[in-house]
Amino acid sequence: MKIELLSPHDITRLVQIEQQANPYPWQHSAFVSSFADSYFSYKLLDDSGEIQGFYFAQLILEQLELFNICVATDMQGRGYGKTLLQHFLQEGRSRGATDAFLEVRSTNHSAIALYEKCGFSKTGVRKNYYVQGDNKADAVLMAIAM
Repeated sequence: MKIELLSPHDITRLVQIEQQANPYPWQHSAFVSSFADSYFSYKLLDDSGEIQGFYFAQLILEQLELFNICVATDMQGRGYGKTLLQHFLQEGRSRGATDAFLEVRSTNHSAIALYEKCGFSKTGVRKNYYVQGDNKADAVLMAIAM
């Protein structure tokens, strides 16, 4: 496995991974808009060069924010999410970040456990933040000092 910068040419595969792995996936337009100057984004490639995971992040001044991180469904449970998260933190540090932030759906217990394992702490909750049809879920806010 190796990690490389994402490009807009990767969006079709990203949408595919996101739709299979996430019950509330980003839409194509969200991926397109995440290639602005202040964003940085990486992909996880398997030995055949196929994208198996990715993350989108933004750095504004010293504040790093994770917007999306996802691993292909058939590759989950192998530590690749942790690999991507550690890369996100390392890349942020190298760009001068002093703090990192994220929000996660309160029902995504495996992601919350991963973030806590990597040093993130819960800092707050946004009630009923995520809406999908008639369902609502809180957003758990998390942060780590770097």
